[in-house]
Amino acid sequence: MKSFCILGMNRFGQAIAMTLAEEKRQVMIMDENKEVVAQFADYVTAAVVGDPKNEQALRAAGINDYDCCVVCNSGKIEDSILITLLLKDIGAKYVLARAQSELHMRILKKVGADRVVYPERDMGERLAHLLSKNNVTNYLDVSEDISLVEIKAPEKWVGKSLAELEIRNKYNVNIIAVTLNNEHDFSPDPTAPIEKDAILTIVGSKKNVDKLV
Repeated sequence: MKSFCILGMNRFGQAIAMTLAEEKRQVMIMDENKEVVAQFADYVTAAVVGDPKNEQALRAAGINDYDCCVVCNSGKIEDSILITLLLKDIGAKYVLARAQSELHMRILKKVGADRVVYPERDMGERLAHLLSKNNVTNYLDVSEDISLVEIKAPEKWVGKSLAELEIRNKYNVNIIAVTLNNEHDFSPDPTAPIEKDAILTIVGSKKNVDKLV
């Protein structure tokens, strides 16, 4: 996706908008607070002072011109539900919404959100994975089914190559990068021996990743 419409400039929305802007994406922000909009106007492609709960305001902002609309409102739960519903009715191409609870997440999906994120839960799960698995240095859910983890090379793998270990055949996951001394190799040689202190980046289904870890 190349263009994004950020609806609601709370801390969550601000972080997304600034990160996307730094990656040179086309970003439009929209919020009722004109001071907040003015604060970030110089960093994004377009900045609109308006109420995302207002259908006419959404249409006037041209939300259909953007690849993805991100609903960041963290006030009343019904506000984000209404915004999501309006976006889908207007014909937004892709709607990502932030949930504040499991029930909120289910409702957002029911009204048409293409993807729902629940940052508090996701961060808690990620921290739990890091705390419960000594060799995991990073853990990320790429989607509902796919996980990406970084692990310290197990001692019994050191000195052996990826081809010898047959990770894909045994665990049905892929090692997509090897990091050593802060140098990243995104096309690791399958015949090269794994060195001590190497960090392996692994991607696969949650079930298979957990099995390997």
